[in-house]
Amino acid sequence: MTDTTKFVTHRNLLFSTLSEITSLINAGSDKERIIRKLLDCALTILGAEKVFLLELNGQRIVKYSKSSGDDGVRVENARSAVMRDWMMKETTDGFQGGQELAFDVSMLANRYLDEAGSNRIIISAPLVAKKSMHGLLIAMHRDDGVMYSSEDVQLVTILANHAAVAVENSLLYQKLEKEAVTDGLTSVFNYRFLVSSLEGEIKRARRFKQSFSFVMLDVDNLKSYNDRLGHLHGSQALKDIASLIKSTCREIDLVSKYGGDEFGILLPQTRLEGARKVTTRVIEAVAEHRFDGKTSGLLTCSAGISSFPRDGHSVGDLISSADKALYQAKHAGKNAVLTTADLIEELT
Repeated sequence: MTDTTKFVTHRNLLFSTLSEITSLINAGSDKERIIRKLLDCALTILGAEKVFLLELNGQRIVKYSKSSGDDGVRVENARSAVMRDWMMKETTDGFQGGQELAFDVSMLANRYLDEAGSNRIIISAPLVAKKSMHGLLIAMHRDDGVMYSSEDVQLVTILANHAAVAVENSLLYQKLEKEAVTDGLTSVFNYRFLVSSLEGEIKRARRFKQSFSFVMLDVDNLKSYNDRLGHLHGSQALKDIASLIKSTCREIDLVSKYGGDEFGILLPQTRLEGARKVTTRVIEAVAEHRFDGKTSGLLTCSAGISSFPRDGHSVGDLISSADKALYQAKHAGKNAVLTTADLIEELT
């Protein structure tokens, strides 16, 4: 292949690749899809034998790898604490464009990528967007005397930069989606998402002829707690209560902020008595919690529980029924759990 032909081929591959990645950026695609597309493109555009993407994900590094001719991508946790610490430092300090990697990539391949004892020609580029490093792209082939050219370095750098923008965009989409359905103070779901989830659960339960329960939980005496200690302490107390509810409930249960000091809990496939047991554990956990770090019982909660289809077939019916039971629980002395069955018995 002549140099001119190789240049045209590289240019065409580059345009095709950037077009694909740009479509992922515009679509706000999920991060996994972007990474898999990046590895496919890197294999093709660089003629590599094997490619890796070391992604910095919180406090760990996730290693994605793909070999030429393989259909799938292998995903595993990387073992290098040194590599993780370096990537986190580069992200914290702000990675500058054109900056050389302060890491021996050849040593990385031999020590951490399970490529020890083999001769490889290696090329790499960081995924950097807004001075934050999201990962490191590495491509390699056997040492057959053919070195990666300056054009290859340019290609892998451009490829990594565009992929970083796609990843950054994906993370932004995820953040916006989360903020749209999450209460800003407590980080549990908000009222809007609760109503939507109740509507969906009604349809599902009706279709499969199942029951579910809804809990309205209210913090007792939060106003006096705020007056005594200040609203900052009150806000922290609501965060603590939200955390206690989540840790006490099952993974399939949905915890949400209903109002100022009220929470809503959706308990799928749970009848009234099962919901009572779960909710009792919640209010006991709140009563035992030491909100000031020293004293238990500073705050308690009361709760009312309704159930589908027993207490209605609409979101409004279920919320209203649970609210009536909650009202009765508050007036029964607080720090109590009542179901609609208890409410009916008391009124008859």
